[in-house]
Amino acid sequence: MWAQDRTRVLGSGHGMLWHVPADYRHFRSSTVGCPVLMGRASWESLGGALPDRANIVITRTPGYSAPGALVVGSLEEAIDEGVSAARRDGAPTVWVTGGGRVYAEAMSVVDELVVTDLDLDVVAGGWGGPVVRAPRIDPELWAVDETRSDGDWRPVSGEARWRVTTWIRRR
Repeated sequence: MWAQDRTRVLGSGHGMLWHVPADYRHFRSSTVGCPVLMGRASWESLGGALPDRANIVITRTPGYSAPGALVVGSLEEAIDEGVSAARRDGAPTVWVTGGGRVYAEAMSVVDELVVTDLDLDVVAGGWGGPVVRAPRIDPELWAVDETRSDGDWRPVSGEARWRVTTWIRRR
């Protein structure tokens, strides 16, 4: 699950570059009660564990401490731990929540993508710092699930209109 601007920007590598409260609420309502897997930089940008979710942090840094989260060394290990937590807690989904490198690696193993498109361009809007971009979604490998996707933009929330598209892996 990720949010991106018109040019696939996810963030700066250290935080969000926009304020869209309705999408934050969408993220929270989708992920509460479910394990969330994330890379170290995403964890650090949050400033702590997301409440009411099993937080699993992926890092290659030995001895890394993430209070309130389980620390693992690979995406494969994170998925195993996430699936175990989901079974234990009765959660329907294990969510990959960032960042760019973790999303790119996970594209080969996940069954669906839930992508929020934001009607803004942070670089054109003046952001001059480094950015992290979402992986490209290959339409030969992924199809839009029309029943779980927005047909049109949702109203402006904070800084942008937004819409959610659910992609499912083609078999």
